[in-house]
Amino acid sequence: MKICELLNKLLEKYDEFIPFEYYNTSIIKSGINKFSNSKKYLDTSSIEGINNIIDSQYITYNKRPSRANMQPIKKSVWFAKMKESQKILIVTDEDHDIFQNNILSTGFMGIKASKQLPLSLLTAIIISQNFIIQRDLNSVGTTMAGINNNTFYKILVPKLNEEQTNNFNNKYCNYVYLLSLLRRKIKELRKIKNLMLSKYF
Repeated sequence: MKICELLNKLLEKYDEFIPFEYYNTSIIKSGINKFSNSKKYLDTSSIEGINNIIDSQYITYNKRPSRANMQPIKKSVWFAKMKESQKILIVTDEDHDIFQNNILSTGFMGIKASKQLPLSLLTAIIISQNFIIQRDLNSVGTTMAGINNNTFYKILVPKLNEEQTNNFNNKYCNYVYLLSLLRRKIKELRKIKNLMLSKYF
């Protein structure tokens, strides 16, 4: 996707790197709010690439997989912790369908955006090839190798000062919201397609 390619290239001009913990990154803890009726559960197999939800299943609070225990929140980015997987979900404050109606798997790690690390910069870092490579290099375990909180903080990312961060966000935050909008439009088109198929076939 062109937007992702652009965001990726924007970071190439920064040649100083620091551990992720420099940004006082907030990793979202496991645990969900109690809910009535049902919600859609997204595990890592439900997402392919960036913001591409290909599958889901309905769950209730009392009847759900043990791994269905991550609460998506506004202005956060989620990625699969497992080595050699590229499954990323970006949640803006306009993605009501995600943070109101979905529960994520503990196979995802969620990072909360902040003033020091706005959603635009956070997204650009997480979708970058540099991040994916380092996530794999910092993965631990054997059969199901993946990153954990400690090894995540060791990942080296571009260092932007406050002025650079603000300029980056002012220029490119709309690109992240466009990614979000495209995801929602694709979702609606798929819904219409399924309705048409069920009606005529």
